[in-house]
Amino acid sequence: MSQTTLDRASLAKGASGALQQLGRSMYRIRKLFQTNSSYVKVMFLFGILQTIALAFFTRGFLLSRNVLPDLATCESQSSITNSEFCFHPSPFNKAVVLIIDALRFDFTIPFEDIDESSPDFFYHNNFNVFYESFTKSPENSILLKFIADPPTTTLQRLKGLTTGSLPTFIDAGSNFDGDTITEDNLLSQLFYHNKSVAFAGDDTWTALFSPFLNKSITYPYDSLNVWDLHSVDNGVIEHIFPLLEAGNQSKWDVLIGHFLGVDHCGHRYGPDHFAMKTKLEQLNDVIRDVMDKISDDTLLVVFGDHGMDSTGNHGGESDDEIEAALFMYSKTKHFKRLDAGSYDISEGGKNYRKVNQIDITPTLALLLGIPIPFNNLGSPIAEAFLHDENDYLLAEKITTSQIQNYRLTSSELRNDNDVNSFFNKMNKNSMESHIRYQDMSLKRCKEKWAQFDDLNIWIGIFLLVLSLIVIVAYSKLVPSVVVSQLNHQCFLASIILISVYCVLTASFTIIFKPAGLPLNWALLLGCALGIANGILAPIMDRYSIFWLILQVKENLVQNGWTYTGMFFIFLHSLIFGSNSFIIWEDKIVSFWLTTFGFLALFKSFQKHENHKKFIGAYHSMMFMIFTRLASLITICREEQGDKCISNFKITKWSIVGLYISAILLPIIIKQFFKISYSYEGPAPVWISFGLRTVLFMIAILGTFEFIENDHQINHLIELPLDTIKTLRLTISRAVLGISLMAANVGWNAGPLCIRVELEQHEVETDTTDKNKKVQMKMVKTAKIIGYNNVYGSSYFLFFINILCSVLVVCKPLGGISLFLLVNQILSLLELVDILNIRTNLISSVVLCLLGYQHFFTTGHQATLQSIQWEVGFVFTESIVFPITHLGILLNTLGPFILVCVAVPLLTLWKIPPTNKPVALSSKIAENGMSMLIYQTCLTIATLVTTNNFRRHLMVWKIFAPRFMLNALILFLMNCVLTFVSVGYASYRVVSRWYDVYGSA
Repeated sequence: MSQTTLDRASLAKGASGALQQLGRSMYRIRKLFQTNSSYVKVMFLFGILQTIALAFFTRGFLLSRNVLPDLATCESQSSITNSEFCFHPSPFNKAVVLIIDALRFDFTIPFEDIDESSPDFFYHNNFNVFYESFTKSPENSILLKFIADPPTTTLQRLKGLTTGSLPTFIDAGSNFDGDTITEDNLLSQLFYHNKSVAFAGDDTWTALFSPFLNKSITYPYDSLNVWDLHSVDNGVIEHIFPLLEAGNQSKWDVLIGHFLGVDHCGHRYGPDHFAMKTKLEQLNDVIRDVMDKISDDTLLVVFGDHGMDSTGNHGGESDDEIEAALFMYSKTKHFKRLDAGSYDISEGGKNYRKVNQIDITPTLALLLGIPIPFNNLGSPIAEAFLHDENDYLLAEKITTSQIQNYRLTSSELRNDNDVNSFFNKMNKNSMESHIRYQDMSLKRCKEKWAQFDDLNIWIGIFLLVLSLIVIVAYSKLVPSVVVSQLNHQCFLASIILISVYCVLTASFTIIFKPAGLPLNWALLLGCALGIANGILAPIMDRYSIFWLILQVKENLVQNGWTYTGMFFIFLHSLIFGSNSFIIWEDKIVSFWLTTFGFLALFKSFQKHENHKKFIGAYHSMMFMIFTRLASLITICREEQGDKCISNFKITKWSIVGLYISAILLPIIIKQFFKISYSYEGPAPVWISFGLRTVLFMIAILGTFEFIENDHQINHLIELPLDTIKTLRLTISRAVLGISLMAANVGWNAGPLCIRVELEQHEVETDTTDKNKKVQMKMVKTAKIIGYNNVYGSSYFLFFINILCSVLVVCKPLGGISLFLLVNQILSLLELVDILNIRTNLISSVVLCLLGYQHFFTTGHQATLQSIQWEVGFVFTESIVFPITHLGILLNTLGPFILVCVAVPLLTLWKIPPTNKPVALSSKIAENGMSMLIYQTCLTIATLVTTNNFRRHLMVWKIFAPRFMLNALILFLMNCVLTFVSVGYASYRVVSRWYDVYGSA
């Protein structure tokens, strides 16, 4: 009876303890969820504040131009031509206009001493039809260097070519979302004068000019699939030649064809690829056939809208990117050269005669007998009118009159007294005077339209500086235990103050009507001020400003490591004041990372425990070695000149490196897991099987790309390109589906990287009788293998999933770079543990520096032309939102995504479960905000320096692209840190322990 009673009491006591333990566990989970969600809300507000700041600066800095809606008419020329009809100094009643996208000028002139061993072999001497015709029939044709205004993107160039107006930088951002051109242009003039325009090719034309095209003979093709070299070109060929037949020429007055194969080949393979030779030879034959088929009253115009750099990309303003070719031909003798020295092809045509691309607008308008578009600033191309001096003078007079009429209509230009005075005094019968006036007008317009909205610029800078102050005060000056209590108050205060400030700013705008601040932007300003004040209000209510300042030393600066981190931030911000430092940023970042490795080596030797000295020294050395190896992967900027040799190419050694990485990376990660006995549970499946399988699939993708790029291998294997394409799409889709979807679903529901072992051993039982023998009983205890890294090991599996998603869109050398990045991160995590710098500023700074290093070593620079657009078609054959865009995003900003995902590891790596999960969540959020502090400082620096150097010669080439990159990275970091690192993955790892075991 007594034994039974005791058992029941024990059971009751045990049940009561279990319920209490369960209650404590549920309380901790609920508290963790509340804290975590509060941090997410406040960090989300930070992101909104910084996004608004960037929007204001961008609105004030990226130039735009006021477009006048006026349409030119023939009557406006009547005072000059003494006729109600438009001036028509040529026999041309029709025109065939062919655009060969990215046709660089040097592709069209002959080069000597080019053999098959030279990389120039594939793009020189393969397109000779222009130069042959120009030299054999100088009165029937003309070949000129066609200079594009940067940025050299297709949509922006087409606007300039058809309107004759200057580009603005913001036009480049619309390259993938063209809207119908509203200003006067060549096609609208043709339409209003009852001319039928047929078209085939790049669908950008239908996006811009759809109302003015003859829909029955319009054949658009998808323009952005850079992996497809032939569909657009074959479609143009298929449609233009039937229209050139004698029986069909009455259907059209102007026939436009836009070929994309050369441009796509450049993006896909670069100019030095056998596919470029094939494409140029094909189009060379096409132009010959068109020249044969046109009628005597038809003008043929062929040109490139821009060129391409040595990598096959464009968007910037290097000579190779802006120097395209212009060819004009007719079967009647209509053209006349300037002096022979203007057409010197020596040194690759370095001194060859140039014309601006906007000059084609008045030239075609005059030759076809339609008004010059109202907004035109171009000049007539002399060779098209020199056959008759009187006609050339009349063409110059009409163009000058049109430009002056436009200037007097524009509120931005009408008060330019210098130009107006020159126009009034100039000799109207002197061609030199007209040419000088047109040049002066163009120059002054370029200066005038480089105007910036200072109010919006400084609002943007002020808001971003304010956001930095708020983040520092919130995350560094106030103790984390207090911050977690203030989160809810900060969020509520922000919501209330947003409403208040929106009312105030809206009222201010309505009453005072400040220039540059319309009502919708005033409301955005109110939102930003409300967020900043809402976060600060609960803090200032609890602490005085003087107390916060005193906390800078105590909370912000922990030790010498913090000073080092602040010094790195200061130096990195400082380099944006010099264009020379910006172009060598990749080497500077590598030097700073090596400096950290050296300092970590020095600090490791100061440890008292010998094993920590050895381990710290080992990982410091490995960190420096991997940093050095990564820095050997280079892709050069044009400004670096011969001081940099780019090696970011697909070679057999890069493919071998991919396979070696696929073998070594799982082994290395496995060893790091075994250090903390964490190679348990799902780890073997994830690392030794899943990761290795995905890495080999990615290596196979790289092999296919190598086969496509190498002429000899391609012919040796004789694997059809369609087969390669199908296999590539299948494998890449499988990798994306596994890494981004299936693996993350499995990780979310999967177990921790631990193993529970039950052990039996004997223990003494209590007895009150000293004469009796000691009684023993068997007791079972549980031993948890992997206990000391339970959070970090599980979270690293999630990091592996994201890593595979990024790797699949990387070039082979980019994959090797990310292999080195993982090793650097693992060594950094060990150093963070040994040196006790988990929440120190230096840890987040070094992690962010790793993101920058591998941004460069994965084949990118802070330039538009370094964007690897072709990776958008890794998963699809055509543009599919959002898959295409996701591929480009992962490729371009993948290293930054990875370091943001790795931020929680600074806190979670090699720590046992804690009974204070709220404090753990606070430390993770603090490290995330430390990274935001770093990136915010860099972004502020680029905003200030870019604005300061806005009249600098290199502003649009160096400073503005660097500002845009920093802004994009800051926006990305806010999103990933808030919703992925802090909001989802780290919370899931910490809470999973309590779901399973209840407490530490």
